Amino acid sequence: MGSVWLCRDEVLGREVAVKQVGRLPGESAPDTARALREARSSAALNHKNVVSVFDVVEADSEIWLVMEYVPSRTLSEILREEGPLSPARAARIGAQVADGLAAAHARGTIHRDVKPGNVLVTDDDVAKISDFGIARTAGDQQLTSIGLMTGTPAYFSPELARGGDPGPAADVWALGATLYAAVEGAPPYPEQRNPIAMLQTIGSQPVPVPTRAGELTDALARMMDPDPKSRWTMDDAAHTLRRIAERAAGTSGQDQKTTLIPAPSEEETTARTAPAPAPAPAATATEPTTRPRRRGLTAWLVGAAALVVLIGAIGLALSLGGKDPDRTAGTSPDAPSSASPPRESPPESKSPSARPSQRATGAAAKERFVEDYFAAMPEQTDEGWQRLAPSMRSVGRGAYEDFWGSIDEVELERAQAVPGGSTVDIRLTYRFDDGRVVTEEQRLTLDRTSDGFLIADDQVLSSRTVQS
Repeated sequence: MGSVWLCRDEVLGREVAVKQVGRLPGESAPDTARALREARSSAALNHKNVVSVFDVVEADSEIWLVMEYVPSRTLSEILREEGPLSPARAARIGAQVADGLAAAHARGTIHRDVKPGNVLVTDDDVAKISDFGIARTAGDQQLTSIGLMTGTPAYFSPELARGGDPGPAADVWALGATLYAAVEGAPPYPEQRNPIAMLQTIGSQPVPVPTRAGELTDALARMMDPDPKSRWTMDDAAHTLRRIAERAAGTSGQDQKTTLIPAPSEEETTARTAPAPAPAPAATATEPTTRPRRRGLTAWLVGAAALVVLIGAIGLALSLGGKDPDRTAGTSPDAPSSASPPRESPPESKSPSARPSQRATGAAAKERFVEDYFAAMPEQTDEGWQRLAPSMRSVGRGAYEDFWGSIDEVELERAQAVPGGSTVDIRLTYRFDDGRVVTEEQRLTLDRTSDGFLIADDQVLSSRTVQS
């Protein structure tokens, strides 16, 4: 597809990357239309996670793209030099790439060649997607000849492998396969000498279950759903990957845990037996009838998606716990809420034991408990923190406060207890202070205590970015 040179822009006095556009099979000279399309595809995005294109130059029958120079390594180089990545690091990188691709999809552009070799990663793990050389934008004419497939077979989606037309869902699959390779050390399907055999395998065989993906396992399954219609969108992937990375940032180090929760064992014991330990009044700042309008526990950590175990736990903890101050740049949560503002809690607080939701144990009591929690957020973080079980507090109080500090509103649209169990299914919408609006379906698990309930776990069942 071409060669890339490090050059100096003598007019502006800066280093730039200059790509000498190569030839596709059957071309006698570089295709000007294709080069211009790549330039337009990249230049129109102007996104921090997309390599920028500054200019197109034609000289001596050659076409050159003048691009942003990113001192970095490709993800494929990192894998060769360092081996497989941790799920947390893969999520952090993947969230940034997904953000860039989501911006492209919003403009009608499909990358069509997402793979480790096209992901640039700086020393501080800032990631950018590069090489829109075979991208297609809605309205572009077909530039490749009939029967010519462009892209990298190992990262083709099943529909592409079967000869279908590329769509945004194919980029989602390719990013999922890229992250699969990042944590497993190799693509989902083993390399084959015959690309046709590779495509037949992808089109007919299920994705092997990863063994090193950890909390990324469920997200990869949703990104690599064989049915493009039920596969996550790129926005969904970005949201969930971000939340996974944020949860990992909040629980990654023992030192950090110790700092945020000085006496975990004693505090956890207390929390198990009393939903509102220390400041009892703070734990009851909301009225049982108030219906919340803010981000859910689950949402923060896991981001959109369906990481049932890790994501769920992540989301809940993050959502309840907030953003981690040590989080890497580019992984901030993205769950906005279009809901109307929450109702104010009464000026006087009641004792936790006086609330019906803390005394009763039936389905209605579980639902009321969840409603009370979200009604208090984001203002009453003391109240919310007291309603978390130790498993959710492991994210740390600092991360919890940071997360809720990024939320303007949260609207709980539905809370329904699952018959015969300890779970409550909810639907809620978050509005972030940066303008993002995200709607999520979550499943919360409650622990029964002597006085009521504590939120012990959550799962993000689905997530959709309504506005960004």
